[in-house]
Amino acid sequence: MTLRRTRYLLGALLSWGASACTGTDGPASPCEGADCAASGLARAFDQGTPSSRVQPRAGFGGLKVRRVSGRTFVLETTRDAEGRDTRRLTVSAQDGTQSWRFDAGAGEHLSDFTVHPSGETTLGVERTDATAEAFDLVRLSIDGQVLSRQPLPAPATVPGSDLGGTLPSPVFRMKSPWVHALTDGWLRTEARGEDVAVAFLSLVAIPEGGPTTQELASGLMTLQWTDGRYTEQWTRVVDGSHSTQPAAWAYDEFRWREAPLRPLLAVDVDGRLVVGRTWNSSRCLASSRTFNDFTSVHCRSGDDVTTPVDTERQPFAVTAFTPVGTRIGTHVFVPARAAEFVVFDMAVREGDVALAGTVVTEGADGTLAYYPSAPGAQDRMTPYDGYLGVLSLDSGALRFEHRVDTGRADHFSALRWTDAGLVAVGASGWDRWYGGMSISRGAGPLLALASSDGQTVRTQRPGPEGQGRHFHLLGVDADGDSLVAVGLAEAPMTHSGDGGHQEAMTFGGLGVELR
Repeated sequence: MTLRRTRYLLGALLSWGASACTGTDGPASPCEGADCAASGLARAFDQGTPSSRVQPRAGFGGLKVRRVSGRTFVLETTRDAEGRDTRRLTVSAQDGTQSWRFDAGAGEHLSDFTVHPSGETTLGVERTDATAEAFDLVRLSIDGQVLSRQPLPAPATVPGSDLGGTLPSPVFRMKSPWVHALTDGWLRTEARGEDVAVAFLSLVAIPEGGPTTQELASGLMTLQWTDGRYTEQWTRVVDGSHSTQPAAWAYDEFRWREAPLRPLLAVDVDGRLVVGRTWNSSRCLASSRTFNDFTSVHCRSGDDVTTPVDTERQPFAVTAFTPVGTRIGTHVFVPARAAEFVVFDMAVREGDVALAGTVVTEGADGTLAYYPSAPGAQDRMTPYDGYLGVLSLDSGALRFEHRVDTGRADHFSALRWTDAGLVAVGASGWDRWYGGMSISRGAGPLLALASSDGQTVRTQRPGPEGQGRHFHLLGVDADGDSLVAVGLAEAPMTHSGDGGHQEAMTFGGLGVELR
């Protein structure tokens, strides 16, 4: 029996066990009414039936969703038959009717959004035609009116020690080199009450008269909302001048090429801020020069470091800061025996960091257990499993992990921490050739709920099963005992647009609810 088949059977047993109550004195017994203390969301995974909605090509697909006080906020994207793309933020009431929306203007890229306790929203926007200072923050009222729009301020408080003797002052050009319909965005926002934290990746600023550079630097800024505008509180350099250039042949249909680039941001309940990103030798050396987190020898040869062009095996780094901006430290993680590893999302809760992505696991002999027996599959398809892991923010130690295997290739694109555990969404059922990055069979949507103690994982495969095109989920949120997820329907595969067929690169929208 292959390693992959063994993991599949174990996963099936876990899914069965998830629908039972575990006692302290004996084996599990079936749930009966109030005898189970599982949360409503866990019951929904066990007993509920997910509903799905598909919007036709070329329509708007969902990138991120938040459900707050019965209202649903969705960041959406579209691409037409000529390759033009645009975005919007839509807000719907509990009955599904649209309350308001904010449309991107010409030359604007909506990067991210966050919802404040007041119900107001902060939207990150990049002005793509600007050559510098292109990142804006837009504050929207509870009914969608623009309260403020201002450029992310040129940082005035970066400590001199963060410059490492190699960075100019100012450090950041506040500009990314390129965006497209599915770009995750290099400007990330998280609410801190009515204030906001922003993590960003930017081209390094060009000193007056200096040469143009494609070097990058990442930063973290907090801003206070007062008197109708944002003012900088503090700014820190996360990674100094470095290079990251994902391989051009990597497919972007699951945003694989985005993962090495964009930062991830989370705010813990105690106010600590956490920035996550793929860890490569160039970023490691930048950190070594400035913060002495790692030795230069380790940065060039460590097992938890990748090259700046790698898109397959990507160790993941998290750096924590106190609420007032003191750098706490950096931890780097890659699963044991990971031949490939990609993190697509991160969440933080009470000193723990949750990661969602995908992993290809080597066997004890260092080889891969390909899955030639999947129905309709060609031989030697790459054995991806959806990955969920939880690390200690203080030590970086792995608390628990799950490799979710539904029989073919799986991955998780997004996750949220709930009282019932970790909710994750992504895609399953696709095939990738072992000798390259081409996908030969489309994906269907995947939902998962991992219990807070790491003991069980429930999975659902709602909606259409992809074959010739992709149906996959990119955003998720939960509100009480219900779950909402958004993504793309009829999305292109690796070679869909070959021969100049831009019309084949269009997609529609996919929405899933479980209650």
